Amino acid sequence: MMIKRLLVWCVTAMLGVSSMMADPASDFINKYELFVDGVAALNSGELKPETMDSVKLVYKEFTKEYKGVKKQMTQIQLEKYYNLKAKYQKTVAVWKTKRGAKAVGGWVKGVVGKKKKS
Repeated sequence: MMIKRLLVWCVTAMLGVSSMMADPASDFINKYELFVDGVAALNSGELKPETMDSVKLVYKEFTKEYKGVKKQMTQIQLEKYYNLKAKYQKTVAVWKTKRGAKAVGGWVKGVVGKKKKS
């Protein structure tokens, strides 16, 4: 439930910010920052595959939007975008690593934990 609340909050905040901003590039950066910060705040231990899929879909939409506003962005905005993108990618990499480690740990317990019958 907390994850859904956080995603709803991010979407609501993005809409609120977008209605206040007139500059598309600034609007995009603000929305993108809210999204990335929201994703980074999610607890990777509680993530379900559906949540991860939803996050990936929103990220794809931001990538499409970026292509449309890139030419309007200042150098500072571009740097901020790239830093936020790196933060997002790092967060997703940590999720995948933890999920993979958990799967390998379960496999190792299954193999090592079995006793041979005599």
